[in-house]
Amino acid sequence: MKKEAFWAEQYRRHIGKMVGACYRYVADWDLAEDLAQDAFLAAMEKASTFRAFGSFEGWLKKIAVNQALMHLRDCPEMVEWDENLHSQEVEEIADDPELSRTDFTQEELLEAIGKLPVKQRTVFNLYALEHYSHSKIAETLGISVTNSKVLLTRARAELQQRLKVVARKR
Repeated sequence: MKKEAFWAEQYRRHIGKMVGACYRYVADWDLAEDLAQDAFLAAMEKASTFRAFGSFEGWLKKIAVNQALMHLRDCPEMVEWDENLHSQEVEEIADDPELSRTDFTQEELLEAIGKLPVKQRTVFNLYALEHYSHSKIAETLGISVTNSKVLLTRARAELQQRLKVVARKR
């Protein structure tokens, strides 16, 4: 298979998932498409760095997430991290019985996550969907571990509230 045909096939197979990964961070489809395009071009340039230890799809997704994070680093909402968050705010949120019996569509979940404030959404995505530890999130975003934990707690609480509203509308 020629190089161009290989990349055309990979684009066809994976660009949707790359757009979805970017969308989870930026909550704007047009911007997510642009970032995914940039990520795909970056993947083509970095093809020699793929070592086949994981899946090719996972490698592409990681590049897309990194592209979205690079974009967010320049956003005004992300520049100032509130380091005055108090550690007593860090506490686990109990599972809400009202939500545990509800099946939400992917669209409902993406919409609820997309409405989170950008800092909460970023930390939530990195923790819950990318499986980053709080120390890795702190390192990646240049914040404290406590800040990461507080933002995750706030994101979970806000998501529960948003999903309760969705559940009640059914």
